[in-house]
Amino acid sequence: MADVPSIKATGFQSAADDITRLLSEGRLPRAVYEARLPAGDRSYLEKQLAASSWVPIATYVRVAAILAELEGGGDPRGYFKARGRRAAERLHKAGVYRQFEASVETWGKRAGSIATTMSAVLYNFTRWTFEARPERGGFEIRIDEARDFPDALRFVGEGFIEYVSTHQSGSRKVEVTSERTAPDRIVYTIDVA
Repeated sequence: MADVPSIKATGFQSAADDITRLLSEGRLPRAVYEARLPAGDRSYLEKQLAASSWVPIATYVRVAAILAELEGGGDPRGYFKARGRRAAERLHKAGVYRQFEASVETWGKRAGSIATTMSAVLYNFTRWTFEARPERGGFEIRIDEARDFPDALRFVGEGFIEYVSTHQSGSRKVEVTSERTAPDRIVYTIDVA
């Protein structure tokens, strides 16, 4: 998978679980599942994946499209942002990252550190960097080499960063936006009220 843009199975698992749930509930008919997802994609959904294995981003994109249609309520951005918040909350409650426990004075750097660290673990492509913007009371995270990084994951990132930043900033109002500023670059802007 080194040459194929991919996501770690641990980052893919909740989407796979949701597809399985939709199949079992009958909300995703088996015929639609098989028509929309090629056999190669289904192979990642129909077996337990090793946590260290990789899933092609193209597979994630097709799975995410189905989830957005069936569960997104017409608001794919809001849907994926909520998924990102839930993922951050799960990691926080599991005690996975001590950085979640930053002081209010260091919250921006810690939130940026969590996002850039997670990206290196979850994706075998992209390069994430953090830059403080103290004059605006926030920071930016840039993703370079992001041509294959889908908008669904960009929005998941908004929710993840929002949860971490809100938790660490003393529950101040945090606004996270993102923009694809070039085909190969995404910029997250984090502002605090």
